[in-house]
Amino acid sequence: MELARPPLSERVKAIYDRFLDVSGELFKNKLAAWGAVTVLVLVLIAVLAPYIERYDPIAMNQDALLQKPGLKHFFGTDQYGRDVWSRVVHGARRALWISVAAVLLGISAGVPLGAVSGYFGKMVDNILMRVVDAWLAMPGILFFLVMATIFRAHGFAESDWSMIIVLGIAQIPLLARLVRGTFLQEKEKEYVEACRATGESNPYIIFRQILPNCLSPVIVQATIAIGYLMIIDAALGFLGLGAQPPTPSWGNDLSAARGFMETAPHLSVFPGIVLSLAVLGFNLFGDGLRDALDPRQVER
Repeated sequence: MELARPPLSERVKAIYDRFLDVSGELFKNKLAAWGAVTVLVLVLIAVLAPYIERYDPIAMNQDALLQKPGLKHFFGTDQYGRDVWSRVVHGARRALWISVAAVLLGISAGVPLGAVSGYFGKMVDNILMRVVDAWLAMPGILFFLVMATIFRAHGFAESDWSMIIVLGIAQIPLLARLVRGTFLQEKEKEYVEACRATGESNPYIIFRQILPNCLSPVIVQATIAIGYLMIIDAALGFLGLGAQPPTPSWGNDLSAARGFMETAPHLSVFPGIVLSLAVLGFNLFGDGLRDALDPRQVER
């Protein structure tokens, strides 16, 4: 027998009220508010990239090689005459798309894995967590390099999906451990015992009762992970294992700018600054969400 649930209107109102409470707590923290604004600006830039670009980001112009920043080219031009502003804008769109998609991939696999492990415990938990431990034993950067090299060897390096899969797989064990730890605490509470007493099925208890109460740490981890994955994507692009030229990519552009550090520093300064601000924004936003979703963090 399924437990009675409140009407949809009441549930929507509860979610809205919770959103207002979290937003209020978030913007009490100036650094978190700054991070939230930075994330919002980055999202707007990514969404509006085709409308705010000045020129085609991959179109070469032999009459505008290595021009300095100015009114015509906000961030100057590169060694091929391409507009740096347009490339940075489209690079933001690609970085955000890949990072968010990779995190969602990690959530779709890591959350169920951690939920099953934490709920059933005993042998199931031991087997799954030993697999996760072995997974985490490989250094992160080594895993990224190996996976990216394998994809490139099989001709998939130019696909954004290959990068999404590589980055997403690496998030699975981290999210699995996070959710497992939360489930170990939640499954001992009275509402879970009440569900068992009324004969509810295990899938119902896991996904309808316990999991909604475990989403706060997942949201925080996912927010911070987006910034981290932006750095990894840029690092792999810098090493030539990410998107291939002439695709707009912060990592590609930083790699190509190495030979022009003295003659045209704007080639590395602007992509580097935007990448740094994006990562810092997501980190501050994630920290603020952690405090807003769990006020006990502030007391500590």
